[in-house]
Amino acid sequence: MNKFGIIVIVITILILGGGAFLITKDNSKPLPTPEPNTYEYFWGDGCPHCKIVDDFFENWDGKDKIKIKKLEVWNNKSNASLMAERAKTCGVPLAEMGVPLLITPEGKCLTGDQQIIEHYKSLKF
Repeated sequence: MNKFGIIVIVITILILGGGAFLITKDNSKPLPTPEPNTYEYFWGDGCPHCKIVDDFFENWDGKDKIKIKKLEVWNNKSNASLMAERAKTCGVPLAEMGVPLLITPEGKCLTGDQQIIEHYKSLKF
């Protein structure tokens, strides 16, 4: 094989290798972590279990004492993506992920209306 053939092969390998690097490179930004004093509450419009939690929030004495970032996920794709990432960090399998989901300031995941309500009832101010 002559020098020209070897050069063509090397250049081809470099181009393909560089293209594969660009394709697999993750350009996404890391997710921001919740503020230390903020709860992230993921819910779905029309979800009956979310309604139970919302009714509790409306009547709960502590609702004005903590920050709750409420994120609707059924109609908002960016909120749904954030919920999936948060659930993944808590080890919640995608097949078991659903609403309502609460992420505490400590990063703990709570799922289901009763678990979330019990958590809020246990808070002392």
